[in-house]
Amino acid sequence: MGKENVREKSTYDDSEIWIEMLPANEGDCILVTIPYEDVRILIDGGTSETYTSCLRERLLQIKEEGKGIDLLVVTHIDNDHIGGIIELLKENGSFAESKIIKIQNIWHNSYRHLQFHKGLETGEAEKQILQKIVAQGVSQEMRQFSEGKKEVSALQGTSLAALILQGGYNWNLQFFGKAVKKQQEKIRLGDACTIEVPLPGQEELEKLAKKWKYELKRSRISFQFSEDKLFDDAYEYYYRFLAQENNGEKKQISARIKECEDIMEIEKLAERQGGTDSSKTNAASISLLLEYKGKRILLLADNTAGKVMESGKISGIFDAIKLPHHGSVRNISDEFLTNCVTEKYLISTSSEKYGHPDIETLAKIIVRRAECPKQIYFNYEIDKVKEFEEKVKGNKQLDVIYLAKGQKIVL
Repeated sequence: MGKENVREKSTYDDSEIWIEMLPANEGDCILVTIPYEDVRILIDGGTSETYTSCLRERLLQIKEEGKGIDLLVVTHIDNDHIGGIIELLKENGSFAESKIIKIQNIWHNSYRHLQFHKGLETGEAEKQILQKIVAQGVSQEMRQFSEGKKEVSALQGTSLAALILQGGYNWNLQFFGKAVKKQQEKIRLGDACTIEVPLPGQEELEKLAKKWKYELKRSRISFQFSEDKLFDDAYEYYYRFLAQENNGEKKQISARIKECEDIMEIEKLAERQGGTDSSKTNAASISLLLEYKGKRILLLADNTAGKVMESGKISGIFDAIKLPHHGSVRNISDEFLTNCVTEKYLISTSSEKYGHPDIETLAKIIVRRAECPKQIYFNYEIDKVKEFEEKVKGNKQLDVIYLAKGQKIVL
């Protein structure tokens, strides 16, 4: 197991960037720190278990140092990205009186950020439909807590949108309260750090809005939409627990690995193409391009990599790339791996629920620019990845690194 570029002590130079991939089960929970600028960006919170098992402790450490979170990005409302943030805000309380940690800004797209005509009032029939969706979502949420033998919070059934509003947090402030989406301007944090949003674009948000409107009109053809906060709650619970989207399938790829007797078989594996991820919530998730003193980090959420490239700016050399959708081959393209070059790939997943990452993705990384050294960082040890690593151990250009608790990737 390699340990290069992994930092445990507190020394740093003025151009360093630290990345921590906290164990988030099948989800994401990534903390980016620019120590010289005293800037911290938290991207997603994994599941509710992520918060109780590690995120809470890490945030309290930051608070004890007299620091806070400059930007919290909740990329989308899949439960493995949003669950831990909901638990955080339940306990944190308000922006003015934060119990766990001060959060200066939150980026998150909810129903209120979907841009289509909305009336002023919600009819009784619409309220009943929305309340039913919320009740079904809360029931599913409590069932998951019960099956996981976790204590159900007294505030169970509270949506992230409601917590942000009730807490008086700065919500999408840099976008003037509107949707976080692709734009020309860079957002500045600190003196030298900038962030761009490659995705979502207006197209992805419109498709998400269209799907939501379609689902509600199935219940009532004349459904009237409004700015009522109940829409935020119903929208969130629907996509967290009730929507039937193709989020991935658990696959037994290990059997394929045993067929790969040499590097030629790895090349054949790399040629395999997965079907494109069709999830509207994944497509509308928030991806980031962070730049600091000549360094570039691409932090992809659950988008498809090919769509990210369509912006025209996303290509060239990066100091690190966090791969989309936990290394799913359905979100990776050969063109992306050819045109977006890095020595460091990051994959966040335990592999237990959906079987991520796909081994085809790892094979593609090896085959593309095969002469270049590559490091793949994981926040869990995964059996099938270890099997794959054993098969390609003769490839001196590849180093697979399993991060231990508290280790930082240092750029």
